[in-house]
Amino acid sequence: MKIAIVVLTLLVAGAVPVAGQVPVSARVGDPPAGYDSGARRDPFVSLVVPRRPTSAAQPVGPRRTGLAALALADTKVSGIVRSGDETMAILEGPEGKSFVVRANARLLDAEVKTIDAAGVVFIERFEGAPSAQAREVRKPLRSIAEVIK
Repeated sequence: MKIAIVVLTLLVAGAVPVAGQVPVSARVGDPPAGYDSGARRDPFVSLVVPRRPTSAAQPVGPRRTGLAALALADTKVSGIVRSGDETMAILEGPEGKSFVVRANARLLDAEVKTIDAAGVVFIERFEGAPSAQAREVRKPLRSIAEVIK
């Protein structure tokens, strides 16, 4: 019994080096010096690796919300409103959200050029292209099927 207490006291005091003891300067997660994994994976490392978006997919700046996040292809003209001399359009997004826009309002990839009783004319811009490659797109208030009826 006395021998066990003496050995335990020496181990705690650090007088006798212990096999496999990690040095104080070692970082957490680093294998001890001389460790051979035997081509086995570390069971304490997660198998799930989080996806990191590439720099091209990650937009620069704050995330856009509202009308500025709405793409032209996702919009539908659901109404035209006149108030005095000013004409406004009601655009509907893909989730059913509605936005009231005036001339010169900016969407994600387009700008409202003009609004008339029949619909809205947009100037669609292309990402990375010079302004000469913008085109006009007209979105009618009523679809062709509604006009024929």
